[in-house]
Amino acid sequence: MNAKSRADCRAAHSDYWNKRRTAAADWLGKIDHVLVPDLPDGYPAHNAIDHFIAKRIAAVAHTAAQSEQGTVDYFRDVRPLLEKRCYDCHQGGKAQGGLRIDDHASALKGGDSEEPAIVPGEIDKSNLINRVSSKEEGDRMPPKGKPLSKDEIALLERWIANGAAWPQFDVKNFKPTPLADDLTFLRRVTLDTVGVPPTEDEINAFLQDDPKTRRARVIDRLLGDDRWADHWMGYWLDVLAENPNILNPTLNNTGPFRWWLYESLLDNKPADLFVTELIRMEGSERFGGPAGFGTATQNDLPMAAKGIVVSSAFLGVEMKCARCHDAPAHVSRQEDLLQLAAMLQQGTVQLPATSSVPAGRLHQSGREPLIEVTLLPGTIVPPSWPFPRYCDETVADTLAEDPQNSRDRLAALMTAPENERFAQVMANRIWQRLMGRGLVASLSDWEKSKPSHPELLRWLGHQFVASGYDMKALSRLILNSHAYQRATDWTLMETSPLYIAPAPRRLTAEQIVDSAFHATGVPFALEEVNLDIDGVRALTSSITLGQPQRSWMLASTSNERDRPSLSLPRITAVTSVLTTFGWRGARQDPLSLRETDPNILQPAIYANGVMSGWLTRLSDQHGITQLVLEDQPVEQLVDRLYLRLLTRKPSNEELEHYVRFLSEGYATRIIPEADRIRPTPGKRRPDRYVSWSNHVDGPANTLAVQKEAAARRGDPPTNALKYDWRLRMEDVLWSLLNAPELIYSP
Repeated sequence: MNAKSRADCRAAHSDYWNKRRTAAADWLGKIDHVLVPDLPDGYPAHNAIDHFIAKRIAAVAHTAAQSEQGTVDYFRDVRPLLEKRCYDCHQGGKAQGGLRIDDHASALKGGDSEEPAIVPGEIDKSNLINRVSSKEEGDRMPPKGKPLSKDEIALLERWIANGAAWPQFDVKNFKPTPLADDLTFLRRVTLDTVGVPPTEDEINAFLQDDPKTRRARVIDRLLGDDRWADHWMGYWLDVLAENPNILNPTLNNTGPFRWWLYESLLDNKPADLFVTELIRMEGSERFGGPAGFGTATQNDLPMAAKGIVVSSAFLGVEMKCARCHDAPAHVSRQEDLLQLAAMLQQGTVQLPATSSVPAGRLHQSGREPLIEVTLLPGTIVPPSWPFPRYCDETVADTLAEDPQNSRDRLAALMTAPENERFAQVMANRIWQRLMGRGLVASLSDWEKSKPSHPELLRWLGHQFVASGYDMKALSRLILNSHAYQRATDWTLMETSPLYIAPAPRRLTAEQIVDSAFHATGVPFALEEVNLDIDGVRALTSSITLGQPQRSWMLASTSNERDRPSLSLPRITAVTSVLTTFGWRGARQDPLSLRETDPNILQPAIYANGVMSGWLTRLSDQHGITQLVLEDQPVEQLVDRLYLRLLTRKPSNEELEHYVRFLSEGYATRIIPEADRIRPTPGKRRPDRYVSWSNHVDGPANTLAVQKEAAARRGDPPTNALKYDWRLRMEDVLWSLLNAPELIYSP
């Protein structure tokens, strides 16, 4: 019913969105298209993506070969010197004189003077050498500190004389790995699309399908699975800084717009429509509409905070520093952010003193400040499009549904086909999510890094527009490529920038938890995400986020310190695991890439915490209990355990080890039905609860302690298995759940 209602609402606006699709098609018909390159000899390819990848590998391999022939290595000798002596002034969007020494094209072209900093093979024509060896005080570079030594200048001269080989990547291996085997591919693609590993039935169906077409067919099936929406939720909640505190939810928090976001993903809403609805911020603030995105109380410039989120999420423009001053390392100014905030606010904004650096503070240290303050407190800024470099503002006159509404103008300008930056940023986010590394490495701040494959990125952007901004269509293209399906190189710490081979990728916190529950068949039975279950408080004081079914549905409870009687021990047992793997219960700032480095808490809490007890204790509700009760040889049981948990068969050594361990008592492991000890049913009583209305009553803390003890105990062990054998089986299950490969995408 809800899906039909949403479809009817979209149909009511179909005329406008058909007009947008026609405008996109017209634009695509006028532009110069990126041509798919020929495939270099010896490289594998499944589709056009592999042509671009192979061309880049061949070009970088050629440059690297030239570099090896010289006496100077760029990465070992030259780059460290340039970083140390030149990058302070000649790096990033505000490089002095328009010259970027961190960018090959800029160094060859030169800055504003258009005098090439580097002319390969010609020292005298290379302005870099002229400037670092100059004796004139005002001409010599670097302008401050010690000049370059004779040895350093001689090093640069040798490098340039030998051709100034500048490999973009420090890569030594240029041979792509072969395709991953079928089960490895199936595990990877299932985790990457629906966030959990394949079931036994899904594995068997895949293996029985035609080998020539089964990979493409399973990709289509997974992209049509509703769990696609669940898998993407944690990512977009981070990127859009959803922060729905369930207690005092207006206290500088967003509303729970997660439900609009979830339904948008469930409906595969086109990205331009999705962003338009987000920017319009209409609908319910408290009941899951995009209006919740605009909630930001106790904030002197709430729409500036939202402007920071929108610009980083959809344009790759980081404006956080511009909140209080012009950014030292970015081209964005404070006025740009306020113009964006005014468009979101639908009227002028006034710069408060609390969002500006006091003028006297800039010179207190006696040094020249790195930042600039070009707007005075009290300045009034009208709505205006701050990114004309991406799209001319006049586009909104014909493309916006309501050109007089500044939010609608902003949405049209952000998502117009003429704004290629939007399509490329979205394509880059999808690419990074599936490939483990973005074509632009810094997803939310494109000034920090250049595209590794600019032609491919632009081509993907055009494909995205042509598909009607369909995230699944672009994902299908990537998933079907040879580059995506290559075998993992387990020696790599990160994915090759040339996509020669993927590196092992640690799963997200949500994937780890959801996969553990999904693979073991343990019910995800947690409390309602709510501290006011009898609903006595106003919506401005308390909200419910419903009964969780996947990890993304959880949030910070923000209550244990001051109100222990309101603790939610089962939720806490899961969120403690999530937090150690990078999940955030509160998202005060947007985040595109989480920290994935290991820490000492991860194995301690995952392996030995309360959640681990639920996953390993064989209760009547446990999925593995039902598996071990089936009549099958012990060898088959071990095989099926590996398939369920790790999507592979055990090695001969693993099979022998676990078969030997489980064989003792296996034939008599099941207690006959008549001999099972059944608990005596007690008198049924209504479940006692603690809510906001009674949490300060005397028995509340006692009841909370009892509920925490019950959560720690978990479900009672099954009475269908003999004690000694059940313990051995639980040891096996614990061992497999803690195998390092369980938390990595293969």
